[in-house]
Amino acid sequence: MSSTETTPAELGQAEPLSWLNLDGGPLPPDAEAVFERSVERLGYRRTMQQVLAAKPAALIAQDALSRALNLDPEAHLSPREREVIALVVSVENRCEPCVFGHAAQLREISGAPLWVATIEVNYRRAALTARERALADYAILITRAPAEIEEADLEPLRAAGVTDTGILEAAGIAAYFNFSNRVNSALGIRANPQAYHAAR
Repeated sequence: MSSTETTPAELGQAEPLSWLNLDGGPLPPDAEAVFERSVERLGYRRTMQQVLAAKPAALIAQDALSRALNLDPEAHLSPREREVIALVVSVENRCEPCVFGHAAQLREISGAPLWVATIEVNYRRAALTARERALADYAILITRAPAEIEEADLEPLRAAGVTDTGILEAAGIAAYFNFSNRVNSALGIRANPQAYHAAR
């Protein structure tokens, strides 16, 4: 964009949520509940959810899987560990909406914005715990070359104290965010600016 061009935001216009032109319509109660939960938890509607609302069944299913993997109160992985996985995967895939969103969540959990920023650049240079490093490395394997993963690749996780149930959770979280990243990137879904500014 040249210096003489202006953005929709500078003109006071709403930026499009994605590259698609989708017709809105009334949503079933289960789909409306997805937005209510997002507003209650984050304070805003996530752009990916607004785009998926064109297919309410997909929105509801995506939200259910996300909550099962990321908000389980009995999970073997901590909220911080789950967000490290989400952020490492999203950075690897260069997914703006998810990098913004998960960096914000990790800043809120950790209270360490510089540490989170280091993960956004290169998690290998961040002061991760042994468990976090093993989980991040595993998440990268899942993201880059899942067909090449072997049973031996689970050993660093076990050596760091991750249970087999925790490994199951890690695989599910990494796989889920690869799905989410790809939908965002494939459709040009815009990042929420609220996430970028949160918890700094």
